[in-house]
Amino acid sequence: MRILAAVLGSPIAHSKSPLLHRAAFAALNLASSEYSRYEIGSEELEGFLDSHLDHTGFSLTMPLKDRLVTLAAERGWNLDETAALTAAGNTLVRHRGEVQVANTDVEGIVRAIAPHRESGPAAAGGAGAGRATILGAGATAASALVACRDLGIAHVDFRVRSPDRARRVLDLAERIGLTASVGDLTWIGPSEIVVSTLPAEAAPDPIWDDSFAPGAIVLDVAYAADSSFLAAAAARGLRPVAGTAMLVEQAVAQFEMFLAAASEVDNLSTSKTLPAADDLSGRVAAAMYAALEVPPVRTQD
Repeated sequence: MRILAAVLGSPIAHSKSPLLHRAAFAALNLASSEYSRYEIGSEELEGFLDSHLDHTGFSLTMPLKDRLVTLAAERGWNLDETAALTAAGNTLVRHRGEVQVANTDVEGIVRAIAPHRESGPAAAGGAGAGRATILGAGATAASALVACRDLGIAHVDFRVRSPDRARRVLDLAERIGLTASVGDLTWIGPSEIVVSTLPAEAAPDPIWDDSFAPGAIVLDVAYAADSSFLAAAAARGLRPVAGTAMLVEQAVAQFEMFLAAASEVDNLSTSKTLPAADDLSGRVAAAMYAALEVPPVRTQD
C-alpha cells in the first residue's frame, strides 16, 4: 500500500505534519509512502490540486482552509459536516473516485479532551457542568464549538477582544443547538471545558472565577513549548492539555482518512498486514507523540 500526501499552506516551513505522518508510515511499515510540503497561496490552490491528481490527499493549513471549502462548493466535492459547519477544511482526500473535504480539527479537539473526562464537573455535577468557555472567535473557535457539542456541552461562553467579531460563532452555536454568550477576555467563569484558540503571542492573563470545580479541562491549541495560560490553569487545580494533543489527534484523524482512501486502490494484500482497526489509531497516535517527544494524552488503543 502506498500513500502519497502533502501539507499545503503559506508559510509552511514550520509545519510539523511531515514529521507526524512520516512517523505513522514508519510505525505501519508503509515504506513506499511519501509525505511532502508545498508553499501554496490561496490563488494557487485550484491549479495545484488539478496538477497533482496522483496524490491520495492533502493536509491544508492557513491561508487555504476557507478557500478549500469554497472550491469544494464550486466543484461539487463532498463536504463532511465538520467542514460545512465551520466553513473551513484542513483535509482533502480522493476516495472512490470522489473528492472528500473535512475539518479534522474538530475531531482533534474531541480526542484531545475526551481522555481527561472520566471525572470532573460533569461527573460531579459541580460548578460549570455542561458549560464551556472558548477564547477567540475565529475559524479554530468554530471548530472548538462543534467539538464542544460533540462532547455534550450545552452552553458556550465566548471570550473575545471585539464582541462584534463573535457573530459567526454565535450564529453557528444557534445552528447546532447550543446556547451561547459573549464577554471580554478579562474573566473566565466556571466551565467544564476551557479552550483557548488564541495564538501564543496573544495569550491572555484573565481572572479565573473562584468557583471552578476540580477536574475542569483547559486546552491551549497553541502548541508553544511553554504556555502561561496552561500554567495559570494548573495552578488553580485545573487539568491542562497542551496544544500538541490537538495537533497530533487531528493528524491521526487525517491519517485514517488517507489510509482508507489508499486501501480502496490497493491491488495488493498489504492492508492485511496492518493492525486491526481498534489498534491502528492507537499505534499511529503513539508514533506521532513519540516523534514530537511528548507524552500521549491517551494510552494505545
